[in-house]
Amino acid sequence: MGTVETRNIIHDTINHMPPEKLDAVLSFLEDLRRSSEDETAMLMSDPGFMKDYQDAKKEIRSGKTVSLKAIRRDV
Repeated sequence: MGTVETRNIIHDTINHMPPEKLDAVLSFLEDLRRSSEDETAMLMSDPGFMKDYQDAKKEIRSGKTVSLKAIRRDV
């Protein structure tokens, strides 16, 4: 997939994202931008990270999450 196509898919995905998730998306993208390319490449090539990331996405889709309010109550 080329850069232009990838950017278009990213833009389309963001445009269809629920407003309540946009802050998390922005935070993740900013973290990627701030990190060095070596760190990003290392992270993305780590099979353990990619598996954990994919598992987390499945949990989010299935509703197996904890609200921020619940986490704050425990702190």
